[in-house]
Amino acid sequence: MVEKICEIIDDEYCCDIDITVEEWKELLVNPKVFDDKSKEALKKWYIEPRHSATCSAIGKKYNEHSMSANGIINGLAGRVQKELERFVVKGVGGIAKGTRFIVVMKSKLIETKPKAWEWTIRDELVQAIEELDIFSENCYSDDDLVSDIANSDIIEGTPYFEYSGKPKDKKQPVYVKNKYSYPRSHRVSLNALRHANYKCEFDNNHLTFTRRNSDLQYTEPHHLIPINYHNDFDVSLDVEENIVSLCCNCHKQIHLGQDFEVMLEKLYNERKDLLKKIGIEITLEELIKLYKNDKY
Repeated sequence: MVEKICEIIDDEYCCDIDITVEEWKELLVNPKVFDDKSKEALKKWYIEPRHSATCSAIGKKYNEHSMSANGIINGLAGRVQKELERFVVKGVGGIAKGTRFIVVMKSKLIETKPKAWEWTIRDELVQAIEELDIFSENCYSDDDLVSDIANSDIIEGTPYFEYSGKPKDKKQPVYVKNKYSYPRSHRVSLNALRHANYKCEFDNNHLTFTRRNSDLQYTEPHHLIPINYHNDFDVSLDVEENIVSLCCNCHKQIHLGQDFEVMLEKLYNERKDLLKKIGIEITLEELIKLYKNDKY
């Protein structure tokens, strides 16, 4: 069995973990590896922006000891190694001998006060989770999405979210409440709000109010190209680049008020290049027509 050396280089845990997406998918459906407790712990990271958080932030959010999830993830990583029978992780330098979390997570030191190690779920594992839809986090209407996010606990101090610049495959509609609806991801919308720093993107000076469950300003996610028109595009519309952060008043106005064309023009001009980069092309005139369409 191969020993994989884990060491800290430039404030980052480094270890060559070569588990493929297909292997992760097999492991995810194996209850001997991913038991309910492991999935529950992993989901706490999965729903965070970039699937990243420190153990202390997770502990604070869920009113748990900061080392609680740490122990569960280390145990999970040990079972993954045992099931694969391909390698074992060996820490060197200042890394504890029993450190195995690196199999499941990446980790780097972040500039918080005090400094802390941020864990991020490995990309291949994230892809496997999404392909299997292990943690269904979708809403099926705009109202449900806004309500769901309004009631969410948001960890303050989570690093700024960056756009991926990559198109995403669209999901199939789901039959809900006597009609087909397109899934809207809770996590994707939260990422978009974080990118906007919880400010209204039509006018950053618009005042809103402080969220009940954090000290952040309350804004709402809005799909610039309405998600109802998913069939007209080859890629997903439920992506951060297509979601703008709006204050409550602007969100109502763009749906129901006059002069929505002025709002669309500003938001469209700021997003059109980002949208084109991920395979979403539409003119301003076409976008305005969608909003005027009775179907919307």
